[in-house]
Amino acid sequence: MGTVAPAGWPRAIEEDLRDGDPDGGIRPLLYTVACYVLPALAVFVWLLTFSGHVPADCVTGFTGCDSPRAQAIDSFVSGAPRFGLALATSLLVAVVLRGIGTTWRTTALALASSVVGGGLSTVLISVVTGEPIG
Repeated sequence: MGTVAPAGWPRAIEEDLRDGDPDGGIRPLLYTVACYVLPALAVFVWLLTFSGHVPADCVTGFTGCDSPRAQAIDSFVSGAPRFGLALATSLLVAVVLRGIGTTWRTTALALASSVVGGGLSTVLISVVTGEPIG
């Protein structure tokens, strides 16, 4: 049973008001994963453009010399647990939002759950670790 648009609205708008995915499905979850994976993939590809050469003024006995690329990729990989927590939180938010608002479009639901889930995981990490958010 769909929503009826007010008289005079074009048919396309009336169809937009209906649920695009009435049975819920997995599409909102896939779109939410895409909201995380696609930017992460873009950043990873960008990291590969960093210099792979160790700086000439590096003193190996002191800090261990890594190239800018190695340092950036190491930092990227060390953030994986927080990334995973944010993704899991966002997927949970997507399931809850789909249950509450069945008329949300899939892309809007995915974007909203990504933003809210990322924020919730940031607050959760701050509470658990005691580190300030800023």
